[in-house]
Amino acid sequence: MPERMLTESEGYRLLESCGIPVPPHHLATSASDARAAAGWIGYPVVMKVISPEIVHKSDVGGVITGIENPEGVDEAFRTIMQNAAAHAPEATVTGIIVEKQIPAGLEVLIGGKTDPSFGKVITFGLGGKLVELLADVSIRVLPASEDEIRTMIREIEGYRLIRGYRGEAPKDEEALVRIIAAMAQAFIEDPRIREFDLNPVIVYEKGVSVVDARIIAGETAGGAAARLSVRAPPDIFYPESIAVIGASASPNKVGYSVLRNLLSFSGNLYPVNPSHGELFGRTTYPSVLDIPAPVDWAVVAVPARIVPEVMEECGKKGVRLAVIVTAGFREIGGEGTTLEEKVTAIARRHSIRIIGPNCLGIMMPHMRINATFDPVSPRAGDVAFISQSGAIITTVVDWSLPEEFGFSTVISVGNQADLGFEHFLRFAEQDDMTRSVTLYIEEIQDGRGFMQIVGEVAGRKPVVAVKSGSSRKGKAAASSHTGSLAGSYEVYIAAFRQAGVIPARTLRDAFNLAELLASEGYPRGKRAIAVTSAGGFAVLASDYAEAHGVDMVDLPDDVLRELNAFLPPFWNHANPMDILGDADATRFAALFDVLIRHQEFWDIAFVIAVPTTLVDPAHVANEIVRFSRNTEKMVVGCMLGGDSIRSGLRILRGSRIPNFEELEDAFKAVGSILEVRAVRQE
Repeated sequence: MPERMLTESEGYRLLESCGIPVPPHHLATSASDARAAAGWIGYPVVMKVISPEIVHKSDVGGVITGIENPEGVDEAFRTIMQNAAAHAPEATVTGIIVEKQIPAGLEVLIGGKTDPSFGKVITFGLGGKLVELLADVSIRVLPASEDEIRTMIREIEGYRLIRGYRGEAPKDEEALVRIIAAMAQAFIEDPRIREFDLNPVIVYEKGVSVVDARIIAGETAGGAAARLSVRAPPDIFYPESIAVIGASASPNKVGYSVLRNLLSFSGNLYPVNPSHGELFGRTTYPSVLDIPAPVDWAVVAVPARIVPEVMEECGKKGVRLAVIVTAGFREIGGEGTTLEEKVTAIARRHSIRIIGPNCLGIMMPHMRINATFDPVSPRAGDVAFISQSGAIITTVVDWSLPEEFGFSTVISVGNQADLGFEHFLRFAEQDDMTRSVTLYIEEIQDGRGFMQIVGEVAGRKPVVAVKSGSSRKGKAAASSHTGSLAGSYEVYIAAFRQAGVIPARTLRDAFNLAELLASEGYPRGKRAIAVTSAGGFAVLASDYAEAHGVDMVDLPDDVLRELNAFLPPFWNHANPMDILGDADATRFAALFDVLIRHQEFWDIAFVIAVPTTLVDPAHVANEIVRFSRNTEKMVVGCMLGGDSIRSGLRILRGSRIPNFEELEDAFKAVGSILEVRAVRQE
């Protein structure tokens, strides 16, 4: 069905069929028709231009309110038609709607759009003329329960106006929940509805009414079903033998870099190249079929046109996983797409799973596997990194070495001709070496399937994601409020939060979060304490906690008594706890002992240590490690400074306790975790 915008009267009929209240109205095609309608509707009335091409009626002078008599109707009809002709001469005006002017109230927006990745999504926020300026909205991927809708309403900044602000009575929140739920249900069930804006929706102390409706009908797409039946056996990611097909003696060839990187692999490594008998001191075979032993993986680094032939040979050999680093497939379109389909068909026929093509490869540091052409190999750690960009991987790995950050697995997904994010997430879920997952995402094809799988994985292991593409530069102007406010990036972030994935703006933020969660796990609540020997940082800790949704709890009386027994008399007797600038590791240790004994009143502890002549950073770090190991709570290291604290940082890193070099980064990270956990637990 070709896309078209329903007339306002058609839209009102649709809303009424869903039980959503709208004002009495009539679509008039002449001034006399409008006068008659105003007579039976009852004054005052509003008159609005109706045209598929005029999206924002007020912008063209197409809305007149407060019409009190028949003469006013005649004047309004004439003025609206003249304004439309002057400001939108190409627009087809189908009529002017006359409707009852309802009393003023709180204006909100309810919108829906069909996202190409996630299917149908719904948006809620403050409405009226300033909707784009305020941009105070929340988004959910459908379906959404009434509880989720209620949470959606409450998470906008403007919720204070619904709850009751400065003496005003609260608005009818439950009526608002009901009409959002009704519209969401109609949106899901009616495949013809592609997009809609209900703006403004007027909310009163009792009741709600839609005043303006813009509904676009057409074919809908997006949000395909998850490929839940397609699972890669986890054991294929633990090879005992690897063949490098296209291995080379030339340093400027990809096959050279891959083979060199795999020399440390403890299993059997087989170079394949018909032009060489030996490479790097290892016997080299003309074909994978000539290898006299089983081959689990084949890393394919030959020209694209040869890949189908190589895959046939891998199939005959019984190779289980092909890592195709070669480019020249679907990413170039045309013949490349056809070639990729051919390779995938061969792989399916032989039950070979594929990473790539057009990928950097895979790294598994615990197994000393670097099946990529990145010259740098990362340290072993407990964070899995899955990325749609090979260049991002090489940059992150290079950054990780001086930071002493380690990975359990690093995977470049490439074109995802076979294995995709969902398979790698399932692998990370069951991998004993992985304690948290970081994703770098450019685009997800099957958004709903991704949400279902990543949601299940995030329930067992924390998942953090960076989504590129937040900038609107170069994008066409959105045709509706909903399209403007719920762009692709915003829908991704909403979907992440809905599925329990923690979104991060930057890669550094992502790895800070992943490392913290890998070390400490999810906090059980948001009750926080902070310990510091610097009064200024105690004040900043309070500020940052409030800014990022972290609750600084009061210290119980029995805890205060125990602390007063050994802390100097001038400590601040509050949380954050300023234990004064002459604090040494012994004072930190004694305080930690109290907190270990009294774990019932806190969930998160921020330990803020600064350089002084009285404290050895290594000793403080050892006490932080002991504190962390003797609690079931989240302990966040904040050793601040430069070279003088390096000894302490090495101890924390060696014990896999993350440290935040900027205090606000620590509170921002914890706040992000708490925000997503709160959404997931609704």
